Amino acid sequence: MEKAEAAYSSKWVTAKKQVTAYDLVDGNPLAVGTLLPKQFYEVLKEDSSYYYISFGNGTAFVKKSSAVLLASKVQKQPPAKAASNTNVTVITNSEAVVYDRIDKKKKGIAIIKGNIRYPIVRKSGDWYMINFAGQMGYVHKDKVKEDLGIPVLMYHHMVEKPEETPFVNNSMVVKVEEFEKQMDYLKQNGWRTILLEELENYLNHNQNLPGKVAVVTFDDNYLSTQKYAYPILKRNNQKAVVFVIGGKVKAYSQPWDPMTLQYMGHKEISETEDVLNFQHHTHGMHLRERDTQIPYLVSKTAAEIEADLVKGREYIGRAMKDPSSIQYLAYPWGQYAPHTIEGAKAAGIRMAFTTETGNVKFGDDLYTLKRQGISPNHTLDDFIKKIEGTY
Repeated sequence: MEKAEAAYSSKWVTAKKQVTAYDLVDGNPLAVGTLLPKQFYEVLKEDSSYYYISFGNGTAFVKKSSAVLLASKVQKQPPAKAASNTNVTVITNSEAVVYDRIDKKKKGIAIIKGNIRYPIVRKSGDWYMINFAGQMGYVHKDKVKEDLGIPVLMYHHMVEKPEETPFVNNSMVVKVEEFEKQMDYLKQNGWRTILLEELENYLNHNQNLPGKVAVVTFDDNYLSTQKYAYPILKRNNQKAVVFVIGGKVKAYSQPWDPMTLQYMGHKEISETEDVLNFQHHTHGMHLRERDTQIPYLVSKTAAEIEADLVKGREYIGRAMKDPSSIQYLAYPWGQYAPHTIEGAKAAGIRMAFTTETGNVKFGDDLYTLKRQGISPNHTLDDFIKKIEGTY
């Protein structure tokens, strides 16, 4: 079943009984809502097997069956459509009934499953107004919580015993044991790790996402990512993004040495693509001007930045089946200028990340996105607050 194959239509359907609505999450159908009997839902498009309705930040689909009927007449007047969604979103705590009104005569028109992100039109007293399948609905505030954004976690290097290495006081080097605890916490508490394409689609209002999602990123492409992070992530069925300094990539890595830094090579990149997704950290611009210490991404021209990023994509891409998939950038040291963004856009970069602390929300500039840096000073409680957006 492919959404892209659906043909557009202008129809309404009604349900004879409760019918589950699904969306594709990580390539698999996820139950996101329920259609209720004798209610009407606008069909955005359809294919041979499914009807697609507007749902949250994108669409949901219901299987064509005898329980779902085409409605020749919706009613004397079609249901009132909601206004445009705002950038404010909520997350359902549990199953939440969507009502047609908020007075004593209200009746349910649908149900939204728990742990679903949903954009709102506005808040009215104890109710959130939303758009559901072409009509206006209301969800009570007790059924949802404020969405504090999607955490993009930032790591760099890790070793087993930092206290026995030159990295003992380095705020960018975490203990392997702590990283494992953090990833295990995500797994055990229902958090799903996503890649940047899903985040981009969400921010562009083209995809729904559950409430508990996070992006795990590693800057610099250190060999420790393959040695330690890769097996932990693979065991937990998690994915992560590695921002690669192209100029540091050789055919293969130097032998592992916990006392120094090594970088993954083309060999290591190709061996870990089942878990790790490789993106840009510049090719030769992870540098500062010698006299002023101004980062190259600020001191160089937009044309020079563009050329560096294009060169890096081609070079890093030698280890990958699809070099064109390198479309996201992390600014070295998180620093940039307006012309940096101009050069990145010209090179085909579609999102870029800073080191500014915070979670990613609707309305954020796609070229100045925040991240949640994780250091050895952060406890597991700190980590939990970061992913929940309360740190």
